[in-house]
Amino acid sequence: MDALTRSAWTETSYKRALKMLHDRSGIIVGEHKMKSSERLLEGLRKEYGFVTIDDFLDSLGNNKDHSGWPAFINCFTINHTAFFREPHHFEILAKYIEKHRTNCAIWCASCSTGEEPYSIAMVLNEIVGEQTPCPRIVATDIDGQAIQRAKAGIYSIDKLTGISEERLRRHFLKGNNKFEGKAKVKPALCARIEFSELNLMSFSWPKPAMFDVVFCRNTMIYFDHETQVRLVANFARSMKPGGLLFIGHSETLASTTDQFTLLGQTVYQRNNR
Repeated sequence: MDALTRSAWTETSYKRALKMLHDRSGIIVGEHKMKSSERLLEGLRKEYGFVTIDDFLDSLGNNKDHSGWPAFINCFTINHTAFFREPHHFEILAKYIEKHRTNCAIWCASCSTGEEPYSIAMVLNEIVGEQTPCPRIVATDIDGQAIQRAKAGIYSIDKLTGISEERLRRHFLKGNNKFEGKAKVKPALCARIEFSELNLMSFSWPKPAMFDVVFCRNTMIYFDHETQVRLVANFARSMKPGGLLFIGHSETLASTTDQFTLLGQTVYQRNNR
């Protein structure tokens, strides 16, 4: 790729790709991600056998069911997560589960590679018991590859630093042989969670008033204000009155809705109307 062709890609094709990303998923990213995204997109171009990146974009644009769409979106998204990230959220969650016990329906709306829903499941199992029937935790993400990793439930030991030794013994199996240096979540934890792909900009949302608790953390920062307003309204419809919505540490609902009341740091309660 010579300098002229590369310049055309960076100035024209990348902006076109960003518009396609926004139209498809509502996600907005800046041009600062250009180099990393360009490298990944170039790999996709080769994988699908197109001569130029614009040929690949044409193919996507002409077919909304193109198999390359998920990988295209993955080129721009960041799966940065951790077990028990924002610990105060899980303290509030524990108190809520203590009160509602087996009637607590939970949705993790941007579950990435599974650390967040498994953290939620640990709290749930520790309070109600592993054998106690209750609604499964619904865990969704737009990234199909991340969902597959979440379902596998296998993590390197260095990813488990946010988990106490007691929790590690209770909820994980230590790997050996080819899995040396890794750990796998136990079946009792996996059984609590139902993983599936979901684009939050689609029309395939859960039923109204279905959830008591929703986690959607560090996701709204990728959307413009108009999309945020629509997203929060959909969350409100999917939640029961009095339910809790957990968002990211750099996010706020202040200018997006009057359907929630701030309870504490990035924790909101669904109003009774």
